Amino acid sequence: MHLLIQIAVALCVGTFYYLIAMAMTVYDGILSLIGQPIMGGLVSLVAILLLLLVGLPLRLVAPVHRWWRQRWWLPLVLGAVGFAMMWASWLPEFRRQIYDPDLRTMADTFHPVLAIGGWLLTLFAVLHFYPPWFPPTDRSLPVSSQNSRASVSNTETTP
Repeated sequence: MHLLIQIAVALCVGTFYYLIAMAMTVYDGILSLIGQPIMGGLVSLVAILLLLLVGLPLRLVAPVHRWWRQRWWLPLVLGAVGFAMMWASWLPEFRRQIYDPDLRTMADTFHPVLAIGGWLLTLFAVLHFYPPWFPPTDRSLPVSSQNSRASVSNTETTP
């Protein structure tokens, strides 16, 4: 259940950031209003699937999972750094000039490494954020408490 919530929130955040970036750089009429949200959702979904693979050790390796959950503030820091990277990508010092063939002129655009890197870092942080109030999964419990839970359940079922 946690994973579905994390994916849904990451999809919303990724699409929202994508739409802001597109609104600042591209608009070509009604097709942009229809096509960009769809493309934003698709691109965000592909990124989320890749970031799930990258973050798989955070979910499947018990000691890494416990370490990550104990430092619940770390995704907040990573998300803030990702947002700062995206913000910095639009600063005049980092903007890039590209040629727009439709307008036959030079246009400003985001710094690609800062913008895409910040977007991916923010998505990773949102996707792998475990708030402290989320109930822990079995693999986030210490090994000793897992053993004690198993022994308690065994003693309760025997007459």
